[in-house]
Amino acid sequence: MDSCLRGTLVGAVLVAAAHLSIGIAMAEGAIAVGTSGNFAKDGFAFGGAINKPTKEAASAQALETCRKYEGAPKMAAICRVITTFSRECYALSFDPKPGTPGVGWAIAADETTANERAQAACQATAGASRRKYCKLSQTYCDTED
Repeated sequence: MDSCLRGTLVGAVLVAAAHLSIGIAMAEGAIAVGTSGNFAKDGFAFGGAINKPTKEAASAQALETCRKYEGAPKMAAICRVITTFSRECYALSFDPKPGTPGVGWAIAADETTANERAQAACQATAGASRRKYCKLSQTYCDTED
């Protein structure tokens, strides 16, 4: 095969491959949480996933991450997917002191709103004396196409 024709074929294959990969959407996310509902006593486990090709893939990744959470092994054992989302952001905020109740997470259309909502949820569960200790721990946006 002549080198000019070979170069043209290679170029055509590369262009076709690029077009095929564009059709694969990578904008699915999920959150998994393990909790007894008593954050101060039992802690919590958390896992998030973004930019996955399907809701199922996002759920599987979030669940796997949550189950590997080392800070609260009993809660990691009971992780479950609580929500999936597409082209949104999630944030997690909590009081880093062990034995405190402040925890909050949120999903929103943009990072700022997700952060504000997660922080507000943490402050609501922290109680008056611990509200100021809520800190954003994670913020990720599921935005790839």
